[in-house]
Amino acid sequence: MDLLEWDAGTYDSLPLPHERWGAGVIDRLGLRGDETVVDLGCGTGRDTERLLDRLPGGRVVAVDGSVQMLDRLRERLGPRLDRVEVVHADLAQPFPDVVRGNAAMSVATFHWVPDHAALFRRVAGALPRNGRFEAEFGGEGNIAGFLQAVERAGGPEDESPWDFASRDQTIEALLGAGFQDVHVRVVEDPAVLERGPQLEAFIATVLLGATLRAMPPEDGRELVRRTAAELPEPVIDYVRMQVSATRG
Repeated sequence: MDLLEWDAGTYDSLPLPHERWGAGVIDRLGLRGDETVVDLGCGTGRDTERLLDRLPGGRVVAVDGSVQMLDRLRERLGPRLDRVEVVHADLAQPFPDVVRGNAAMSVATFHWVPDHAALFRRVAGALPRNGRFEAEFGGEGNIAGFLQAVERAGGPEDESPWDFASRDQTIEALLGAGFQDVHVRVVEDPAVLERGPQLEAFIATVLLGATLRAMPPEDGRELVRRTAAELPEPVIDYVRMQVSATRG
């Protein structure tokens, strides 16, 4: 799949559960405060900003494939960019040499990247021995009910852009990439929204961005309206994969 260009302004205005997920990932890193942390799929920089607060003597390598997201990150961080290396890169390809750190993290990104075994090898290559890796992303069963609503709404039958792996597949891929002390948790975490503009903006921006870019605008808006109407409740049935591991 081609890199997805996001509507960063709308994305940043939404009540995203990603903020809570990111806070949990950062807590699990157990930072001293002087490390360099690689933020893979940094988006608009919400988690990068939190990282800088936790790293008074450290730096962040912020990596994303969306130009709009990185532009918003630069606006958000302003004078703090002197401690941030901003990298525009496709996580499905070999990482640029600058993507190196003492630890790595990712929030709500890896389900967009095919071939998790290869992805985890790239993450391992960005870390030193004993470097920490913490991530969360969509796991098996993620947004299954939502996708059924899209189907009932007449959404296209194109192959899904997501890779919602199982717990066993994720553990196997991490171990194969050279990680140890691997812990993988699967957590149901539904997001409750408000019917109307908020729900429809969430669907259009966060969930169906890849689908809508291939459709005429009015057809896309109609699909979003129909999908929202097909949801029994304004709830997105998230299932999250939480990963903790150490580079061997």
